[in-house]
Amino acid sequence: MECETRAIAGLIGCCPAMESLKRQILRFGPTDLSVHVFGETGSGKDLVARALHEVSPRAGREIVPVNVAAVSDDLLLPALFGHVRGAFTGALDTREGYVAAAEGGTLFIDEVGDMSAAAQAGLLRFLEGGEYRRVGETSLRRANVRVISATNVDLERRVREGRFREDLLFRLRDETIQVPPLRERGDDVLLLARHFLREQAAGRGGGPPRLSRGVEAVLLACSWPGNVRQLQKEMRRAAVLAAGREVAVEDLSPGLREAHGRKAGTLRAALERCEAEVLQEALDHNGGRLARAAAELGITRQALWAKLRRAGWSAPARERCYPRAPREVAGWAKGGRTTSAEGRPRASGSSPAAGA
Repeated sequence: MECETRAIAGLIGCCPAMESLKRQILRFGPTDLSVHVFGETGSGKDLVARALHEVSPRAGREIVPVNVAAVSDDLLLPALFGHVRGAFTGALDTREGYVAAAEGGTLFIDEVGDMSAAAQAGLLRFLEGGEYRRVGETSLRRANVRVISATNVDLERRVREGRFREDLLFRLRDETIQVPPLRERGDDVLLLARHFLREQAAGRGGGPPRLSRGVEAVLLACSWPGNVRQLQKEMRRAAVLAAGREVAVEDLSPGLREAHGRKAGTLRAALERCEAEVLQEALDHNGGRLARAAAELGITRQALWAKLRRAGWSAPARERCYPRAPREVAGWAKGGRTTSAEGRPRASGSSPAAGA
């Protein structure tokens, strides 16, 4: 599979959504616009941020990541803007913050939706004028930094809930890039899986194992709630267990195999329910007579009876009626009981009469 758009900063994928994403990166990256990256957990928002930095004029300087969720609320401001000695309990010396470390480059703020109100106010001031104060200091400092933010939550909803500043949202979102979830990327799943297997093989030496047809089917069918991160973990595990041979379904994690089995089971159940509804409709239309219903369905009478038996239904000596949920209908019943036309229970026959 060949991609229309050139590879950028480790972004792997050729599906239409990824092609669109790469074009957006090439368009917005060379600017100094504040870009907000939205996507599910594990979908690769950090790679998109790095790609935006690498195609920008700031590529020769640092991209400094900060994960808001990993820093406590009371320490986020000093982490971003720095602090002087004695500014708060535990501030034993003066330190620069992430903003100063990103001078001339890019500051990538992940999980920006989790910012405290105080940190939001400080970031807004910086975005408006490029100025900030270290905690415990009165003098203003300036920095030339581009800000890229990311989150997996709906910031507009948080604005409505009063948990995020609307003016800050406007400043962070000159442009928005949405990262597609892995379940919507089609055959990119296999491209990524083979890439991760090659990475593991390079670390150990030797060639990467191949994916069996069964594994390919499982990977393509999986909904990937953990996205690319989950797939990467799966391939690391599979590479170790396969030991250079072909990756088999047994090499995948039990959780992934069970999820695939449940999905397949759900599909089988849905098909059985659908078939039961079609059979019931045909019997209804033909007064419960097997031969006529079978002719309408284009199958033999014996095949129709076999389908009904597999579904757990039995018939009286004369096949005049059939079960129609939720009520019991005279003649046919499920689980070995039938009812008379008057509704009284009676024993069921083992098979329908020969003639219909």
